[in-house]
Amino acid sequence: MGSRFLWLVALVLVPLYPAAAQRPDNGAPMADSVRNRIEEQFASRVQKELGLTNEQTAKLRATSQQFGGRRREMHTRQHQLSEALRAQLQPGVAANQDSVAKLTDAMVELRMASAQSTRGEMKELSKFLTPVQRARLFVMRDRLRDRVREAREHGGMRGGREGRDHWKYHERGTDEPHE
Repeated sequence: MGSRFLWLVALVLVPLYPAAAQRPDNGAPMADSVRNRIEEQFASRVQKELGLTNEQTAKLRATSQQFGGRRREMHTRQHQLSEALRAQLQPGVAANQDSVAKLTDAMVELRMASAQSTRGEMKELSKFLTPVQRARLFVMRDRLRDRVREAREHGGMRGGREGRDHWKYHERGTDEPHE
């Protein structure tokens, strides 16, 4: 249970990495360390749950590194565009129509690029993973992304036993303890 809690806490910290990397005295080595640890734990879990051979795992790692950098760039760009659009759409402030149009178009283009990148990655993965393995990996990544998003929306994780129990129940798809 302790390692799962550490893993989930680290998931909350990972989204902070791009913002931290932009500050001059940012502790980036620590953020890199956390991100690397999460990636290693996730890779280990993927290998176990998908029943991957060592060769498949090595190929998956290389493919994930190839496409992961692009995903991070797109995530950072999406965050920048979203912030700029929010600034334009503040209540009581007249929005610049041209700016809003350009930002909206850029968001649409970015989503299309993200979908194309995902398609390209899935095509690459099809060279060494079965369709079932690819689908399960896709679902695992979605769940991981959902957990990070949920943690962000709730202002981070609650500490102590209450926080651990929340995630334990969440994994079972309920908010109630299992007797």
